[in-house]
Amino acid sequence: MDVVKAVETYITKMVSTPSSMKVLLLDNHTTPIVSLSATQSTLLSHQVYLTDKIDNRKRERMAHMKCICFLQPSEESFEALEAELREPKYGEYYLYFSNILSKTAIERLADVDEYEVVREVQEYFADYAPVLPCLFSLNHTPTAERPLYGSSPNAWDPKALERAVQGVTAVLLSLKKKPVIRYEKSSPMAKKLGVEIQHRVQTESQLFDFRLTQVPPLLLILDRRNDPVTPLLSPWTYQAMVHELLGIQNGRVDMSLVPDIRPELKEVTLTTTTDPFFQAHHLATFGDLGTALKSYVQSYQSHSLANDPSSINSISDMKRFVEEYPEFRKLGGNVSKHVALVGELSRLVERDKLLELGEVEQGLATGSGADLKSVQALVANPAIQPWNKLRVVMLYALHYQKSQPQNVASLISLMLENGLVYVLLNIAGSDQRQEDLFSAESLLAKGRSALKGLKGVENVYMQHTPHLSQTLENLFKGRLRDTTHPFLDGAGPNAGLQRPGDVIIFMIGGTTYAEARVVALLNQEAATSGASAAAGTRLLFLDMVRTAATNFPASVYEPPPGSSTNMPSLNLNLGGVNTMEDVKVKTRTGALLTLIAAAIILSFTTIEFFDYRRVNVDTSIIVDRSRGEKLTVNMNVTFPRVPCYLLSLDVMDISGETQSDITHNILKTRLDERGVPVPNSVITELQNDLDRINGQRQGGYCGSCYGGVEPEGGCCNSCEDVRQAYINRGWSFSRPEAVEQCVQEGWSDKLKEQAGEGCNIAGRVRVNKVVGNIHLSPGRSFRSSSHNLYELVPYLKTDGNRHDFSHTIHHFAFEGDDEYDLTKARIGKELKERLGIAANPLDGTSGRTIKQQYMFQYFLKVVSTRFQTLDGVAINTHQYSATHFERDLDKGSQENTPAGLHIAHGTGGIPGAFFNYEISPLRIVHAETRQSFAHFITSTCAIVGGVLTVASLVDSALFATRKALKKSGGGASPAYTNGKLM
Repeated sequence: MDVVKAVETYITKMVSTPSSMKVLLLDNHTTPIVSLSATQSTLLSHQVYLTDKIDNRKRERMAHMKCICFLQPSEESFEALEAELREPKYGEYYLYFSNILSKTAIERLADVDEYEVVREVQEYFADYAPVLPCLFSLNHTPTAERPLYGSSPNAWDPKALERAVQGVTAVLLSLKKKPVIRYEKSSPMAKKLGVEIQHRVQTESQLFDFRLTQVPPLLLILDRRNDPVTPLLSPWTYQAMVHELLGIQNGRVDMSLVPDIRPELKEVTLTTTTDPFFQAHHLATFGDLGTALKSYVQSYQSHSLANDPSSINSISDMKRFVEEYPEFRKLGGNVSKHVALVGELSRLVERDKLLELGEVEQGLATGSGADLKSVQALVANPAIQPWNKLRVVMLYALHYQKSQPQNVASLISLMLENGLVYVLLNIAGSDQRQEDLFSAESLLAKGRSALKGLKGVENVYMQHTPHLSQTLENLFKGRLRDTTHPFLDGAGPNAGLQRPGDVIIFMIGGTTYAEARVVALLNQEAATSGASAAAGTRLLFLDMVRTAATNFPASVYEPPPGSSTNMPSLNLNLGGVNTMEDVKVKTRTGALLTLIAAAIILSFTTIEFFDYRRVNVDTSIIVDRSRGEKLTVNMNVTFPRVPCYLLSLDVMDISGETQSDITHNILKTRLDERGVPVPNSVITELQNDLDRINGQRQGGYCGSCYGGVEPEGGCCNSCEDVRQAYINRGWSFSRPEAVEQCVQEGWSDKLKEQAGEGCNIAGRVRVNKVVGNIHLSPGRSFRSSSHNLYELVPYLKTDGNRHDFSHTIHHFAFEGDDEYDLTKARIGKELKERLGIAANPLDGTSGRTIKQQYMFQYFLKVVSTRFQTLDGVAINTHQYSATHFERDLDKGSQENTPAGLHIAHGTGGIPGAFFNYEISPLRIVHAETRQSFAHFITSTCAIVGGVLTVASLVDSALFATRKALKKSGGGASPAYTNGKLM
């Protein structure tokens, strides 16, 4: 949000049409708006050759010119415009108004346009002065004729209220924001303004039909009376000092009263849009400003040497000089302007003793140190200007209103001023504010203020932080309470929980450049929080108070009602009597409560200490950002009725990678009919031992491949070679007894020997971390037309043995690479057991069938898991969830359930056990945490304080009850014992 750009956009659109020579007519309200937003060169670039006031009746008639009128929709402007249209001096008129036009106003314009010279009427919502990108002003300086307050400090003047509503509405429309509204609860004026603005927004709902945002913008309405300290302090930043000591009026500074000022510097322009040095240093402190100005002057001197006539020795030097001269001349004028401004500021600081004054002011504003003697010395100093003395006394009165009213009265008498100070206390004193501005006067706060001063001398005068800074900090951190800053109706039930991105602040009574600096720095440091805009400037705060008081009751000039601290204090140490011991009554009940309180404190503190030492595990879910990883599948599965020579392990995944007949890191153990391992039967490959050559054949032997795909050597010298050749051809190897190599190796005999056995397969398989499946199926697989086919003939062959894929899963887990480290594996196992997730879902699972054509499918969802210990050790592993599905393949692709439902299977199937796994995009993080020591100390203090407070309340209640009962029972004097409540 940038109010300067918003108004500049309106002005540019306005003067761009029509594209011919034109005149720009303004009124008293829009003239400063245009002067702050557009330069003369900008207007000339759009063929605006004349700028004048609408109420100037001495303008010449120029019918060939077009006229642009930018006016405020006020009665004065309408009267001047009507007079203009009755006797038009230009050929065409384009009317632009700075705020919303009513239907009556449009009809009024139509009636007066007898010559039909009006070509266009539009609303451009630039009804405010853009001072800085984050600071705007309504240009409403309260006077006796145009007051801000009504008959009391809590009531609006009707005209001032309407002007504020119009101005804020224009800001919202120009920034295209439809906000929710919050206001200071202690200010009836803030609530009234918020209600009126909300009503205006609802009335003009079509104008506020902007694109909705996730979090709506916020309009925060504050009251100057809740922070009267900030406008009373001397400013110490460049722009604020120029405004305070010299005066900035719509971007212009009048320096005609400066001694020995050059004629061209009697009035200078000072805006951030046209002055690069001012743009860079308008927020700089007075100490930093001197250093920056010195560098600026040195830069100018270096340019002066480069443009010296003696350095022009060639045609290229002349060309460079001509090109750079306008910029050089502009730089020289700017340097002279800032040197004159800073020099005059230094003179005024010295003349008015502002350094001594500022140190006392900061002490009063922050509580870091300013006593009565310091203030009295300033009031008695004739070199201090009267209004500066008044400001210091007001600061002292605001600070010590309740604690030192006698000193406040003595300072007022010393200054010979007894009215305006009490007016300020009655309007913005401690009884009128909803928050205490001087509450942070602890030793820690004073030490922090002292440390600030060590950073630099200029920081001594910048110790005070405007109350707005704390309000915004609470707002953006979600700590701004509804009890102090409630929402208007319609904000929604969860409005207080949302942190706004865009905030528009309106300060009733005007804001200061110090508060604008807070907003600007906040926007620079926290761009994610969005821009914030503040309204108003420090326009004669004391004059506003003085003017407003004339309409208030006469009691506003009287001292505010005293507090209890102003009453005469009792001497509690008269005659050597120890009054503190006198007011203590020792009772048995008090002693008993003291012992009970001590026991409770001890037990609760012990519990808190054990809780502090306890290591907890916090679980969170994040997006798994790992790439290119592999998973390790650790399995141990027993198939009691599938021989090992029939069992094949294949892995396929969605990337197209296929691993067939995996043998690496896999152990297969033959089992007899009772499930007992066959001695010396453990083999490290899935290919069975019947496929090995029994002996060395004679040299030159070249076996036939029997029609299969021949290997590179062209010979199939073993039964395994023939079998592989058949598989490569896509044939089933069903008759080994007809193959010479198999007969020599005793293939058929050993197959018959193992036909009734079972098989246990165990080991680890590395797979890609993508969607895939693991097949435990009969026979070897081969590829045909992009499909995996399996050699099922040996499995389905009728040999008198029962083959089926009944199985028991002893262990099935997905592991990470960290679990190869024994230390990390041990830590991960301990954390899993601690969290109750050590067991895998499929461990101990069994599948039973009596049919050969039967398929078991397991669907697994794999989730990455990370364990983090207090020592910073991270262990990456995996968990999974599992569901399973069984299918009888004898029923084909169509079957009916017992309930009568017809089921169609989209794909065929083969016997076996299939593990289909998917990878979750999320990662679960289990991190060990421990309660912080600061939390333990805080909780312990809370326990001690809370228990003692409750015990004191109970003791007081029992004592009062006992005393009342004794008094009602005959007035007997109480008997005191030796018990004592500590």
